[in-house]
Amino acid sequence: MDEFIGLLAAGLQKGNVLLVIIVLVVLFVLNAHKLYPLFVERKKSRLKSLEAALQSEWVQGAERECLKKQAETEHFHAATGIMLEKAPREALLRTYERSGGRLSFVHLKRAMPFVRYEKGEFEIRLGRFDRWMMWVGIGAGFVLVPVSMAVLVWTFYALLAWDSEPFGSWKVWVFLNLGGWASVFSSRSAYSANLVRREIKRQASEANTLDDATDPPATP
Repeated sequence: MDEFIGLLAAGLQKGNVLLVIIVLVVLFVLNAHKLYPLFVERKKSRLKSLEAALQSEWVQGAERECLKKQAETEHFHAATGIMLEKAPREALLRTYERSGGRLSFVHLKRAMPFVRYEKGEFEIRLGRFDRWMMWVGIGAGFVLVPVSMAVLVWTFYALLAWDSEPFGSWKVWVFLNLGGWASVFSSRSAYSANLVRREIKRQASEANTLDDATDPPATP
């Protein structure tokens, strides 16, 4: 750890932006596993507090029912990463079960910013502008990432062939690479929401077809 801190300090003193970025990324990757247990422990502590309150003889009536619902919500959140109340949670599970494996829980989790549950209806609010921005982000990512890799290859070739670095090549590579991946990751939520929206539409169309097929023919 001291070696990384020394490299970070040296990069800041010399103004080496690339070195600073690389050191910060490496430090984050090496220490990311230490953050996960903290989140898990926080979830466990909330569940333990709720379960302890439910076991208390002083908690009765409406307060007890409220704590039960909250405990169910917390258990569902701990298992899936999705925080929803009972009614929208059941609607989401119905959508997942009817998908027949076409829809994974990962997409349901990512789509949460676009989920709305009003008057008993579970729907995805994803406008045309959101979908347009989604495809722009994905397209920009698929363009910028390969271009950044080409810049990286060109930089290594210049260093090996001419023993000189093209002007600003490392900074261009970092900018294109980070910009490309940021565009892709920023579009994931809308992409998943679009998949969920299409699946809900498919299920509704399938249900309407079954209703039409089971309706008795009109008598002449």
